[in-house]
Amino acid sequence: MKADPILRELWDIKDGLSKECGHDLRRLFDRLKESQKSRTDRLVNRTNRSMRVAQPEGPGYGSRARRT
Repeated sequence: MKADPILRELWDIKDGLSKECGHDLRRLFDRLKESQKSRTDRLVNRTNRSMRVAQPEGPGYGSRARRT
């Protein structure tokens, strides 16, 4: 099975970035973090979002659940 050309291009980019960083994951991470500083207008900031968590319903949930 032949790889999708888009995936092949992404893999080539990933391999190129890894090679530029000497295949060192920490260096790659630091490089990506540094590049984010110049692209703040394109990044999603999820730290300011409130998170709503749904409470489960039905038997077996909550403080009144019967234990057998």
